[in-house]
Amino acid sequence: MAVVLIEVLVMFGVFGLLARLSPCNPEQGRFISRDLPDNALWWMFGVLLYGDAAGAMIRAGAGLALGARGAAASTTIFAGYGWAARSPLWLQVVAILVVMDFIQYWLHRLFHGRTLWPFHAVHHSAEELEWTTTFRIHPLNFIVYGAGVLALTQLMGFSPAAFAVVAVFNQVIGALVHANLNWTWGPFRYVIASPVYHRWHHVKDPAIYNTNFAPNFPIWDLMFGTYYMPKGELPRDYGVEGAPTHFLASLVWPFREFVTRFVPPRKADAAAARP
Repeated sequence: MAVVLIEVLVMFGVFGLLARLSPCNPEQGRFISRDLPDNALWWMFGVLLYGDAAGAMIRAGAGLALGARGAAASTTIFAGYGWAARSPLWLQVVAILVVMDFIQYWLHRLFHGRTLWPFHAVHHSAEELEWTTTFRIHPLNFIVYGAGVLALTQLMGFSPAAFAVVAVFNQVIGALVHANLNWTWGPFRYVIASPVYHRWHHVKDPAIYNTNFAPNFPIWDLMFGTYYMPKGELPRDYGVEGAPTHFLASLVWPFREFVTRFVPPRKADAAAARP
């Protein structure tokens, strides 16, 4: 826990200083945004709740599929096995990043569909986008998009060392692309996600936030027609119409929206609603 706190404090200082030097949206607070208290609650919630969610999925799945042999199978999966674990570490890291990015690109698009959008809208509800926005994620969104994809990739047999490297990379770039920075990476904008690339994904206009779905590699957006990064322009005006911004309301709201949209009203309620 102490290491995690030190990492967060370091990022707080680094990204706050960088936002002073190269802000994308100078009107925002550099160190303290108005969404920071809620983002901090989301961070604490994640630390307390998520833990080893991917590992729990693997253990539960192995137990259901293999019964008494499930524990041994889980141990083998966590240790790495087969050609994947025997590959050079750098190749494993690249393979994991590409596989996870491709799956998450399509899951991200799925979460922008009508059915799952309320759960993902929680992440988009921040009105001042900065590095701690990366922690603002609803549990259902995390379980499917984060832990679920990680568990699926672990089943492929890559080594624990490779996943440790990927975890650090994802933590850094996840915070970086949400940071209040005007960085585009210039000619490399098509190679790896930049802060400006991802900030376009968070603007209020649905025609724009339904673009730039790739977590790390914009190649998927280029391939499938969802890339948006106009030259000479910087994004602004973030958030989602109708979604609550505060922590407790955001936990409950997606379920209420889901029920309202997809569960037929009772006959008495429907009759009362008619003029």
